Amino acid sequence: MQEQLINFVMYIIYIPIVIIIHELGHALFVVLFGKEVREIQLGFGKDLFRIKKFVVKRSFGWNGGFCSYENIDSLAWYKKVLIFLGGIILNLLTATLVWIFGDVQYADWYRSFIIVSYFTAVISLLPFKSNITKIESDGLQCIKLLNSMKQGK
Repeated sequence: MQEQLINFVMYIIYIPIVIIIHELGHALFVVLFGKEVREIQLGFGKDLFRIKKFVVKRSFGWNGGFCSYENIDSLAWYKKVLIFLGGIILNLLTATLVWIFGDVQYADWYRSFIIVSYFTAVISLLPFKSNITKIESDGLQCIKLLNSMKQGK
């Protein structure tokens, strides 16, 4: 019972960490392609606190992250795709590195991080629009971009 409680607490602790890593993945590609990151937020609703471009909101949920950046319309399509998938890429990369290089004796502590990271990556690939935040998933943004290219827009 105690081990299950510890695992549950670890999942709760890792969710915001994984979301921040995800949003930093988007920001990384935005900066790599010469654009400006305006804001990285965790949660939604009213601001709880702000440190420069990082904002923590009062309400929180699984899809509770967002990276705001300047207009990327002038970028090549593949750069836009990398920006949209940047969070997924960083989630998969960090989880895989922890899995490969993590010390087995601490596996009970980092296993939850790996699971939450992979789960976040898979969910982010699914094409949907959040009913709460009205934000489109990374997968939906990619599909829309590829469809607009197909239609010549």
